[in-house]
This record gives sequence, structure tokens and C-alpha cells, in this order.
Amino acid sequence: MEDKKRLLDIISLIDKNKKVIDIGTDHGLVPLYLAKNEISKEILATDISEKSLDKLRSALDSDTRKLIQTKVTDGFKGISKKEGQVAIIAGMGANTIIDIIEESMDFAKNLDYMILASNVNTEKLRLFLVEKGFEIMNDFLSFENKKYYDIIKTRFAKSKPLSLSETYYGKDDIENKSQILKDKLAIDLKKNQKFREDILAKSKDKKNLGRIDERLKAIEEIENIWKLEN
Repeated sequence: MEDKKRLLDIISLIDKNKKVIDIGTDHGLVPLYLAKNEISKEILATDISEKSLDKLRSALDSDTRKLIQTKVTDGFKGISKKEGQVAIIAGMGANTIIDIIEESMDFAKNLDYMILASNVNTEKLRLFLVEKGFEIMNDFLSFENKKYYDIIKTRFAKSKPLSLSETYYGKDDIENKSQILKDKLAIDLKKNQKFREDILAKSKDKKNLGRIDERLKAIEEIENIWKLEN
């Protein structure tokens, strides 16, 4: 797990002795870690693919088999509600995560919390969560294999509106002035300025210009916050 920074960041948000549901578990690395390190004593690993679950099943030994159950299902479908349940939905884009939550909203609201990890369109996920009444408890970046991932811990509780910068970049790294966010902002600033120049110079279709300008404004907002705090 040493090279799985994203998964370790997810695991760091899980309280001991919660009943963990890992949606789209694939190889089951998180359930195996939780079981072997005695973080959770009841784990349900799910996937829409029987073959993916077979990878996890083949890795189970006599001890982990007592703690980890597997289920072929889509999202939360067919899973029973229990007290002390938490869920992990990782390795998917924001649109897929939104679909999973929306299709089982009552189940999602009943969870103690969810840990969501996305590397695509996370601003849409944040806005969706707040709109549906979920509090964003933690929200920070993880960096693994030259990719950035947003890690969000959320629960159904009183939510508050997000600023533009929080919508695009999450509150924790802004508050902490994290180096990982500084690195990503430098990349995003250069990339989006180039996109803007190319659209203005070469494209008749300006429909993406508004979204690019919004992201650039979010970056500027963060830079101004940090300047004011210095």
C-alpha cells in the first residue's frame, strides 16, 4: 500500500469499528487493509463485476474471510441499512458518484458518512452534495501516480453554501495553504489560460469559455485569500 497514497488518504478518514461498504471495490485493497489492521470488523465489498470481486475473494485468508463479505450489485442496490454504516465510493468520476447517491438517496442519508474520491468534474459533485443537504466535513487533494484526486468526507446534515473557490478546489487545502494545492493551481492556471487563448483565437464555439473563466476566477479568489492572510 506504500504506493497507494489515495487509498491511504481515504482510509485515514474512516473511524474504527464502523460498518464499511466499499462500492466498486475492484481488487479490494481498502477492505483488505481495514480488515488486516483491525480498523473495521464488518466490511461489505461490492462491484458490478463478478470477475472483479473474484480478485478480492482469491486474496482472502481464514481471518479476513470472517470480516469481509462480497456482493455483486450496482451502487447501494440490495444493501440493508444498519447502524454505524459508512460508505466509500472511489475510482469513479463525479457523474457516476452522483448517479449512485441519487438512485439510493434514502440509503445515503442514513449513512454516518460517505467518503468520495473523484478526479473528474468534482465541482459538480460538491454542488450536488450541498444542494441535497449534505455537509462537507473534509475536502482535500491526494496525489498519486502523477494524478490529482479530490477526497471528500460528507454526511447528511446541515450544509452551508460553497464559495466559488471551495466549489472548484475544496475547503481544507485552501484553509491549510497546502503545497499540493499550490502545485495544482499553477498547473490549472497555465492550462486554462492556454485553453482560453485557443478558443478566442481558433474557435467559433465559445460555449466552454464561461466555465474556463469561472475556474480562473476561483484560482484568483484563492490567491487573494492567501494574500490577505499573509
